[in-house]
Amino acid sequence: MDKEIKSAYKMIFVEYSDVVTSKELSEMLGVSMKKVYAMLKNGDIPTIPCGKKIKVAKAEVIKYVLQCAQQTTHI
Repeated sequence: MDKEIKSAYKMIFVEYSDVVTSKELSEMLGVSMKKVYAMLKNGDIPTIPCGKKIKVAKAEVIKYVLQCAQQTTHI
């Protein structure tokens, strides 16, 4: 895990476990389930295969949020 993500890991989404469900991902990002499924299908956030359930590493969510923040500030 890179230094920036490691630092953010200790500060944001601390109430969530290390691996989250698609529903929790929706809550974390403040988007609809439809949007979450589209993001996961597009590969915006990598998933963890877990049978029929969709799981996502919290570190990947933080990485995604940081990347979005950087893109927004560089426009």
